[in-house]
Amino acid sequence: MESSKTQLDHDQPTKPVGNWKYTLGSTLDAWKKYPQQRSEFATLPPGPPIFVSGTHRSGTTWVAKMLAVPGLWYIHEPFNPNKNIWQESFTYVRDTDTNLAVDAMLQQILNGGLRQTSMNGAVDHSWMPLRMFKPPIQRIMIKDPLACLLTAYFVAKYDLQTLVLFRHPCGFVSSVTRLGWPTGGFLKEFLTRKELMDDHLSDFASLMEQYANENTVASAAVLHGVLNQVLWNVVQKHSLKYYLFEDLCRSPLESFQNIFTWLGLPYSDQTYKLHLKLCSGRSEDPKDYHPHAVERNSQAMTDSWKAQLSTAEITCITDIWDKFKIPLYDT
Repeated sequence: MESSKTQLDHDQPTKPVGNWKYTLGSTLDAWKKYPQQRSEFATLPPGPPIFVSGTHRSGTTWVAKMLAVPGLWYIHEPFNPNKNIWQESFTYVRDTDTNLAVDAMLQQILNGGLRQTSMNGAVDHSWMPLRMFKPPIQRIMIKDPLACLLTAYFVAKYDLQTLVLFRHPCGFVSSVTRLGWPTGGFLKEFLTRKELMDDHLSDFASLMEQYANENTVASAAVLHGVLNQVLWNVVQKHSLKYYLFEDLCRSPLESFQNIFTWLGLPYSDQTYKLHLKLCSGRSEDPKDYHPHAVERNSQAMTDSWKAQLSTAEITCITDIWDKFKIPLYDT
């Protein structure tokens, strides 16, 4: 399997590098904002850490942005190998085991470390205040689809307040193939992980083997099914809160008000206005947005795949989905 650092281009948008004027300006701006940020961190009501889980391209970035009220310490994909902190994509640990490396990583995050992964403001330079000083963190949110197979471990060992996202298989496949992201290599890698296969995927080994050496619509559909089979098993075992991406897109304002209540997050007029902005993008075509954009036309995102996939591709995807044991989408 090729280096996991190049498997998924799922990092933060690229920023100018090597430009001292940009660095100086953004650093000064960060220091100007820091007093207000410290106040927001200190006054946010405390609560348990939040974990936003789900596969890549399932809407986790959008959902996390909708939840990111001022003062909530938002950590973005610390287990993404592109961050050069963790070296493996989709790490799996049984919820009854102990993994010292995962524990050390998560404890560091929960203690306010790894601040270079924060999405609370500028952190791309070590001179910036959010990098230099630990803010008075009252509550943390971690968003990381590359850690989705650690969901059960996080819940069992750290009791994170967890929200799991699921997306229609055609939506996932359309997005992944449009971006040219790899799929088969992950299937090949998963086949070598005995505990993952024994716990969740033994019934699908032959299907995974069939598509492990290609990056096609079919291999993307199998990858979607495999990841979501694990997540669905975890949701059932641990009685986790879950949402379908399409349901959130159809009624985002009402849905997120309910999620805020469940999480115990403050919901203000400012939050309502932000939600309107994040759900009201002008274009209905996914190609018009950056892969990591969070301001979109949420209504159009529910079934945009219908214009992206052929009838034959849709049939292929739905046939593969029906092989899994996940009663979420009637295809």
